[in-house]
Amino acid sequence: MPLFGDAIDSSLSELIKQWNIAERRIKKAEQVRGNEVVASAIFELRYAGRKMIDSVEVALNSDLKTDAEKRKIVLRNIADATEDCVKAKHDAIDAMLDFIVTWLNTVEESIGLKDLQVYFPGYLATLEKIVVIQNKIAESRQYRNVSRDIIYDEIECNGYDDILHLYNTMRISKDVVQKEINRQRKISILRYIFDAIMAAIAIVSLLFMLRGH
Repeated sequence: MPLFGDAIDSSLSELIKQWNIAERRIKKAEQVRGNEVVASAIFELRYAGRKMIDSVEVALNSDLKTDAEKRKIVLRNIADATEDCVKAKHDAIDAMLDFIVTWLNTVEESIGLKDLQVYFPGYLATLEKIVVIQNKIAESRQYRNVSRDIIYDEIECNGYDDILHLYNTMRISKDVVQKEINRQRKISILRYIFDAIMAAIAIVSLLFMLRGH
């Protein structure tokens, strides 16, 4: 049995759905960012919450089934709150992707592209996926929220988990990999020094031999 009428109940169901997705994405983004709050997304949920409180106030002080004007106000507030949740979903993905891209750039500068490809063979392929996603996000800016939301949902379903997998793998093993790279670099330097010394000894020996003749 409808609580407020079919239109309002249906709108509330969609709002709940979008709110739950937004919370899931925000939590995921915060975990990636070391529990750093995604402020822009949280603000959007705050705006949605404010509009829902306004709707509750209207519902408590009127009969939504008979008052068409009040019902319109509530439906408008729910629609606005739902849009805020959709924006929060987008902000969460933007924040997570921006963080990962910045982090990967820092690691690449520290370790070097050549070594990254050795220890993380899927690195370049994942970078390609990031570029594809960034292009989709840029493309989505020209559309209204409904079309944009479809694009963001597609991003979450295709390629996004691969990016997170690479990030988590690199985050966990980065220090070990860096130590091994540093060890290999020291070995290379020592080998170079040893070879240089042996070459110098060979040259000196050759000079003595020539003088002896």
